[in-house]
Amino acid sequence: MILTLKRIAALTALMIALSGSASAQTMTLKLGHVLPGGDHPYQQGALKFADIVQSRTDGRIKIDVFPAGQLGGERDMVEGLKIGTVDFVIAASPVAGAVANDRKVFLLDIPYIFKDYEALTRVLEGDIGGEMTKNWPKAGFRSIGYFIAGFHQLANSKRPIVKPEDMKGLKIRAIQSKSSILMIESLGPTAVPMAFPEVYTGIQQGIVDGFANSLTTLYTAKYYEVAPYISITNHLVGMLNLVISESVYQGLSPSDRKIVEEAGLEAARFQRSLYKEGDQKFLVLLKEKAKVNTDVDVAAFQRQVETYIPKFVELVNEPGTKELADRLIQEGHK
Repeated sequence: MILTLKRIAALTALMIALSGSASAQTMTLKLGHVLPGGDHPYQQGALKFADIVQSRTDGRIKIDVFPAGQLGGERDMVEGLKIGTVDFVIAASPVAGAVANDRKVFLLDIPYIFKDYEALTRVLEGDIGGEMTKNWPKAGFRSIGYFIAGFHQLANSKRPIVKPEDMKGLKIRAIQSKSSILMIESLGPTAVPMAFPEVYTGIQQGIVDGFANSLTTLYTAKYYEVAPYISITNHLVGMLNLVISESVYQGLSPSDRKIVEEAGLEAARFQRSLYKEGDQKFLVLLKEKAKVNTDVDVAAFQRQVETYIPKFVELVNEPGTKELADRLIQEGHK
């Protein structure tokens, strides 16, 4: 059968239209975080998320991961979600909460609220975790998973920490949020707000004497080189959210939204498990590199912190905060 020119033109137009439709369904998105690449749990969790999304969308949605602050500090990247410079960010929860002007998540900075990793998962994946971030879409982004920065220990360049009195006179880095500053102050030292990429040189230059983070980060990012005194306080679980730009989320089909949400939950569970495994592994390795103190008077720190809980409630200053804090502490201690 001989095709007429008119028929050929029609078929060509159809092929172009179909090609354009397929192209519109394919996208490459950017995910940023501030920790190193390689084997670090931030990076591994981000890659797990990207792999799940790409696999379940048959390659239509590809996510490029940018570690080590390549796209900016945490606050810069969260702000970038609203203007389209980044599509996903793994950010400290209080930073995201501050940008969203929805401060309930600040309660997660109360020291000693989580007994163990099981309590952590129960709280974050339950009603409390959902309640803390439910209003964020109004600010231009939404949480699709709770990542963590592990149980935090205190590292400094001056001396071992055994009791709260040992913290006096030390300058300890805090995340750039009011709740993080209050958290550090509740432990006894002077809090110095500082973006994470500046911490290593900040300790070198004496701007701060130390900071708190997981054993995984202290080892893999070699912070023991500048802060060799590491005290096992387990005072906080560094809380993060994997957040997506609301405009990107709304641009997805309902089925792709479900894929992204499920991928966020699965990647978060995977990422949290890496820290649980790393606690034992990196404690052994750090003892070979640093001056690790396991003889910390945790009970004394807990007593001191209890007097600060009303200050966290006052800091959030939203209806129902006291009740939410009580529920959080009760569930976290189970």
